[in-house]
Amino acid sequence: MSKILFLVEPAEGHFNPCIVIIKALLKRDHEVVCITGSQFKARVEKVGAIFFPLPKQWDPGELDVYDFFPELKNKKGLAQIKQYLKHIVYDQIPDTLECLNRVLDDFHAEVIVCDSFMAAGHWLTELGGVPSVRLSVFPFSLPEKNIAPFGLGLLPGDTFLTKLRNNVLNLLFEKILFKDVQSHINSIREKVGLTHFDKYFFTKAVEIPNLVLQTTSILFEYPRKNIPSHVQFVGPLLNAPDEDYVMPDWWTATIDKKLPIILINQGTVAKNLDNLINPAIEALKDLPVTVLIVPVEKGELTDLPENMHAKPFIPFGNVLPHIDIMVSNGGLGGVQNALAHAVSLIIAGATEDKMEVAARVEYSGAGINLRTQTPSAADIKNAVNRLLHNPSFKQKAKILQADYAKYNAITSSVNAIEQLIEDQKYKKI
Repeated sequence: MSKILFLVEPAEGHFNPCIVIIKALLKRDHEVVCITGSQFKARVEKVGAIFFPLPKQWDPGELDVYDFFPELKNKKGLAQIKQYLKHIVYDQIPDTLECLNRVLDDFHAEVIVCDSFMAAGHWLTELGGVPSVRLSVFPFSLPEKNIAPFGLGLLPGDTFLTKLRNNVLNLLFEKILFKDVQSHINSIREKVGLTHFDKYFFTKAVEIPNLVLQTTSILFEYPRKNIPSHVQFVGPLLNAPDEDYVMPDWWTATIDKKLPIILINQGTVAKNLDNLINPAIEALKDLPVTVLIVPVEKGELTDLPENMHAKPFIPFGNVLPHIDIMVSNGGLGGVQNALAHAVSLIIAGATEDKMEVAARVEYSGAGINLRTQTPSAADIKNAVNRLLHNPSFKQKAKILQADYAKYNAITSSVNAIEQLIEDQKYKKI
């Protein structure tokens, strides 16, 4: 039995992948402590792990991320990424390091598992602490020749001009556009007793951890020549059906109609219904399809067309086997769950990592990238008609479905964490 510490960003899209791995580690008789936001306390303790809260100034509680960090609300694309990196991801590290050290005084962990944004655990490793694992819930972000910088949503270069474009952009990002972010990070490293990064911070984020668990498949990613040996693609973390969930009373009639079923999923962070849900309603109200809309709280949508239903929640594992098309803002977890069921996709996302997810869907051929966060009804209607009448999208989705079936992300992640612990013990002998 080993002691394992998890450090998790207080957001659903980060917590959900971590908790299933925590649960699997507990089943193998490991002891697990999870440091995350207070809104997840009950869920951590329910599976049998020990909960510790993040420092209060970095714990949103029940607030949405955009309400807790309002400076993010009116930004998107690169401006939002820079703001998030400087003033949330890295500014919290000194406080989180103090929190980690307090917990480690009593809980002598043998490894720290950090999700994508929680770099404090990796810096603690640099400071002489225990080894660390990066559990990446974002598309692979390591800079590489011919691949555009993370955050633009551009496809890899496949011609001389596109390769030149991407390589110039890489240089521009590292040396100019993100120079202020690099300087900001280095000033924080000075404060905690670490030397300046000797490479671009996007590169160091992958290099520093002892192990990187990339929660997707290589086939969903762009072709790469330089994947470090400590990076393991473990496949997507997929939602199993909830055996206790009872489908709504209208569900049987929906299936019996045998019309194409379209799922509109705007995610749990971007909640402005005018961005995606309302234009999708307008786009699809007169088409011979059935539409499910989640997540929508009771009373948020009224007078829905007859071919539409809205719910606050339906488990992906229960509904996706019946879905033909998903219209989404591009959260990686939802997208990969859809592809695991050969659901073709329409993506409209331009915040967080969503433009990168959208670009990978486009590159795979399994869906359409609308290249905007606020598509018009006409954009959505045209895309739906393309997917319904062009079988190539479904065929490409089936290729990814077959690829995903080769993976068991939970087992592979647990095995890799255990192997790292054993390797570290061997080194000490």
